[in-house]
Amino acid sequence: MATEPFPDFTPTERIGDPRCGSCPAPNTPPCAAPATWHVLWTTAPPAPLSLLCDKHMAQAQRSLAYVDRHPAAVICDIPGTGWLTGNPSRCVLTTTDDVAQLAAATEGAR
Repeated sequence: MATEPFPDFTPTERIGDPRCGSCPAPNTPPCAAPATWHVLWTTAPPAPLSLLCDKHMAQAQRSLAYVDRHPAAVICDIPGTGWLTGNPSRCVLTTTDDVAQLAAATEGAR
């Protein structure tokens, strides 16, 4: 019985068009179907992230552990975004102004 390989963490060009990056085997092209999930595998820096389609997310759920996920959106595939934890988690722009606003919102919620 073949086992599913771990997701390919190789960085790809981010262009605002979230596509599944799951590779069926080493040195093969990624799935490239429209991504429906953005996955955070660990919080250890640099935090590995993956964009996955429904099929590959289901495979990951059966055989891999991950820290968090949220529905994929265009912002998930744009350079300069960060992962905002919460319920629900999401990707956000990480400009200086955004960080200040997030810090203020977090402080106000305490």
